[in-house]
Amino acid sequence: MASHRYSYRWVCVFVALLLSAPYIASETESTEPPQRPSTNIVILLVDDLGWGDVGYHNPEVATPNIDNIAARGVEFDRFYVNPTCSPTRASLLTGQFSTTHGVNGPIQWHSEEGLSLEWRTLPGYLKRAGYQTHLVGKWHLGAASTAYWPQHRGFDSFYGHLNGGIGYFDRVFSGGLDWQKGGVTIREKGYTTQLIKRAAVDLIENRSIEDEPLFLLVSFNAIHTPIEEPQHAGAEHQGRATLLRMIASLDRAVGEILSSLMEQPWGKDTVIIFASDNGGSSPKPWWIEMLIPPLRDGYSSNGVLKQGKGSVFEGGIRVPAAIWWPSKVESDQPLSEVVHIADVLPTLLDFMELKIPKVDGRSLKGVLLEGSPLEPRPFVVANFGSEAMIDWPWKIVREGSLPITPDFLKSDTWHLYNIESDPGEVVNLREEFPQRFERMRDNLLQIPRRESVQFSTDGSWDTFGGHETRAPWAEAARGYDDN
Repeated sequence: MASHRYSYRWVCVFVALLLSAPYIASETESTEPPQRPSTNIVILLVDDLGWGDVGYHNPEVATPNIDNIAARGVEFDRFYVNPTCSPTRASLLTGQFSTTHGVNGPIQWHSEEGLSLEWRTLPGYLKRAGYQTHLVGKWHLGAASTAYWPQHRGFDSFYGHLNGGIGYFDRVFSGGLDWQKGGVTIREKGYTTQLIKRAAVDLIENRSIEDEPLFLLVSFNAIHTPIEEPQHAGAEHQGRATLLRMIASLDRAVGEILSSLMEQPWGKDTVIIFASDNGGSSPKPWWIEMLIPPLRDGYSSNGVLKQGKGSVFEGGIRVPAAIWWPSKVESDQPLSEVVHIADVLPTLLDFMELKIPKVDGRSLKGVLLEGSPLEPRPFVVANFGSEAMIDWPWKIVREGSLPITPDFLKSDTWHLYNIESDPGEVVNLREEFPQRFERMRDNLLQIPRRESVQFSTDGSWDTFGGHETRAPWAEAARGYDDN
């Protein structure tokens, strides 16, 4: 009897172990951390490059390396940004429209404001997923307080300048040296475009395949004013001819970064995004450009698109852009879907199978990898008292007055365009389609708006060169290398 009891007991134990085995295995799987992404990300963000400043839009311009990204990857034919630098950068890093993140104009050097500290940024999300995160070049999302600096907004390292623009040889901005590495203000010789390129290449070449995946934002200040000849400091510029040489210098820098990347054993597993932060400064200044000194010196081309940098018309917000992920995101046809730079954050997180936060942007993974169509989505762009809403193919524009305009002089002019058939915004269809106009106007006026960074009214505009002082952004650095 005893032997049967023991046999029965062991059978029960054996059966219990068999029944519990799947449970134990599933528990082990569920508690393991998710596999770390291995794909690298390089974003090439350029400054003030107009629609007609790339070779694939304008045969006058030679940009073979930029063209190569569009040719080998996917060209965005309808890629929208905000009209000026800071709002676009804020949308890129937060995935939010400017009406949500509140940066509605360029952050000036004397401003105490920056991108609100409440926002988690793209490098912050990627860093939590195991990425090393680096910014090389322009920041322009807050300088006066170190809390706004990129080192405190998700980037492991920062080499570049904090403000909107700098001299290409002296790195001076509004009378102060604005060039730092690792929180230390430094002096260096050389042309800024090439210094940014060199730093990017160093980061690429010093990474091994065993290291954490790389997120690298290369934020060129080119071709932002001042217009400075790449080969000779102090040379008198020759308008468009000098700008074309600046564009050629920028394109060579892009090419060297791409070459370095493709030479690495891990280089082909990299998502590469190229975009301009806003339209180019036009050689025919519109009224806001006449009021702001740095915008008067523009020689960009926005092709058939109306106006340029700072404007809510197409020349200010529709820019050259492309994405290339070798062997994965490639096409011989431009993407005709309407894309906003706020879509970059959710797209990259989706590519890496990371959780997408609640943002205004939407993932392009389906359309880029599977050809799935995107649902229509309206969005608003605003700057300098004007705003527009795009609900493709329709666009409504409220051409307003500067915030500094006295109330009794303020006035609004309204426009309605079909920008699919009329990308140059020549024919105002307001009178022809009154019901559509009224519906879109009401929708535009009802959209909630946030303004955490507002237009400055003190008239102290950004300037280049001049007597170098110990500017606030240099004073705030932890050290100063005067070599």
